[in-house]
Amino acid sequence: MIFMKKLFLFLLFLTACTQAPTPTRTLPPIQVTRVTVTPRVSTVTPTTPNPAATTAPVTPLPPTTLTITGQDGAQLVASFYPPVPLTRGAGEKAPGVLLLHMYGASRADWVAFALHLQERGTAALALDLRGHGASPGPEDWSQALLDVRAAWDTLMARPEVDAQHSAIIGASVGANLALMIGANNPNVVTVVALSPGLDYLHLQPSLIMSNFGSRPVLLIASQDDAYSYSSTQQLAPLAPSAETYFFKQAGHGMAMFNDPALEPLLLDWLQKYVGLMKG
Repeated sequence: MIFMKKLFLFLLFLTACTQAPTPTRTLPPIQVTRVTVTPRVSTVTPTTPNPAATTAPVTPLPPTTLTITGQDGAQLVASFYPPVPLTRGAGEKAPGVLLLHMYGASRADWVAFALHLQERGTAALALDLRGHGASPGPEDWSQALLDVRAAWDTLMARPEVDAQHSAIIGASVGANLALMIGANNPNVVTVVALSPGLDYLHLQPSLIMSNFGSRPVLLIASQDDAYSYSSTQQLAPLAPSAETYFFKQAGHGMAMFNDPALEPLLLDWLQKYVGLMKG
C-alpha cells in the first residue's frame, strides 16, 4: 500500500514536469500621443540691462593729442589714451600709466600696448621726448627728466585718472628716465624698466635706486643684450623691492615685445600693483 502511494506521487510529479509551459503574453504596442505646446507669452516687463555688466566688446576711444609745456617752455607732444568706458563703475577713476620710448623712436611704438591698457580700464599717456616724433628739437637730455616729470603731472591731472595708482614704463633710455623719475617721486607706485643701462646719455639711475624703498620695481632685459643684461643685474640689488626677468634671445628695448611672454608679464604686474583690470 505504501509502495503504491509513492508510485502515484512519482507519476504525478513526472506529468507536471513534462507539461508544455504557458506561452508568454505579448504586451500591446504603446500608443504615443504627440502634444503641440503653445508658447506662453511672458507678462513680465524686461529690466534694462546694466551697461557695466555687458560682455559685448567696447571700442576704445581714440587717443587725444596733447601738448605739454616743459619747464623751459619747450612744447612736447603726447598721446592720451582714455580708459574704455563702462569698464569701471560710475565715477570710479582709472590707474594711469606713463609710457616712454627708446632713443631715436617715438610714442607711436606704444600704440598697441596703450590700446591694451585701455581695454583693461587704464589710462595711458605716451610721450614724444624732445627732438623725437612730433616734439620739436633739438634734443636736450639735460632737460629730459624735467620733461618726463611734466608729462607725469599732466597725466595725474586728468579727471579720469586716480593719482594714487600710477606707473611708469620705459624702454632703453626711456627705462632710465622712468627709473629716475620714479625713484625721486614717492607718488609713483611702480616702475617697469625694459633694457635699462647703468648710463644712457649721462642718465644714471644707479645713483638713486635706493629711493624706491619698498615700492616695487620690475627690471627686464634679454641675455643677448649684453650691456643691458649686465646693467640690470647691477641695478636690481640697489632697489630694496626690485624684481628681475630675463629673456634669452629677445633683443633690446621694444624689440622684446616680439616675445609673446612680455606683454602678459607687464599686464600681470600692473594688475597686481596699480589695479589694472583682468582681461
